[in-house]
Amino acid sequence: MTTFRTRSRILSCAAVATLLATAAPVAAALALTTPAPSALGAQGEAVTPATEVNRFFKAYRHAVLGVGTRTPEAVRTAHLTKELDARLTEWAAQNHADPVLRAQNVPKDWKVRAHSTTAGTSTVVVTQIWAGAPDTQVRYTVRRSDLKIINLTDPPRKR
Repeated sequence: MTTFRTRSRILSCAAVATLLATAAPVAAALALTTPAPSALGAQGEAVTPATEVNRFFKAYRHAVLGVGTRTPEAVRTAHLTKELDARLTEWAAQNHADPVLRAQNVPKDWKVRAHSTTAGTSTVVVTQIWAGAPDTQVRYTVRRSDLKIINLTDPPRKR
């Protein structure tokens, strides 16, 4: 004779077994459709070249302003290739200005937009918004395989 307690245990075990049997295919399907953790940002959004440039620019601007503990050089090392960082150091010496901001001061705000994409890179435009001066644009070239910034240039001049 089975007791109420025994029947409850049997039903509980059956429910757990059913749950486990149906959860495995669902978990496998989710694994196929969910981006890898390295492709997700801090809040779970997909990381694109534009979001990576925005993250870099925000961190760099904060470092230049002295917000937080990171230096501008540390931010550049984390986001730029060594070759680009060396070229920017030379640019700063020649132009007597910040090589990322392309100025001696800090913009009050900025906008980031994707511009174009090739097989291996994406171009992202940062529009820097200045207090009392015209907006300026800087183009970033991002290597798509690892989202490292490989180039930073002023846009072509209009003739």
